[in-house]
Amino acid sequence: MSNKKEDCNSSEARIVKIEGEKITLQVLQSENCDACAAASLCEKTTSRGKTLEIIQSNYEDFTVGEKVLINTPQSKVFKALGLAFAYPLILIVACCVVEHYAFNLSDAVLALSSLALLTVYYLVLYQLRKHPFFNFSLYISKILPKDI
Repeated sequence: MSNKKEDCNSSEARIVKIEGEKITLQVLQSENCDACAAASLCEKTTSRGKTLEIIQSNYEDFTVGEKVLINTPQSKVFKALGLAFAYPLILIVACCVVEHYAFNLSDAVLALSSLALLTVYYLVLYQLRKHPFFNFSLYISKILPKDI
């Protein structure tokens, strides 16, 4: 497997357990994170120590204790960001503009209707979580030695 940084978001992890195709990983913190000024705000430092279970078809290529890269395609990251943040924001702004100009509602009613709309939006996402569109699968690859 190739290790392309330009189209994947990667994090280092250590394999904790392998049970058939299910591999359990523990997310590791990079050495560069200790010197970083934004380490407290970074997802990689807050996810350190978390365990993940993924399904990997070529599980026999990996061993317990081995360091690997957890990869997420960039397109999946943008889709997740859109579903979690961008689309709800657009929905709230559109709802508030329409309600304000069409019905001349007060700010309190606009805020409550926006919260209700957000609640419905995230409940629908939760109900559809098993749909194939929401497949945000991760995959792992071996860490390749640096070119000399």
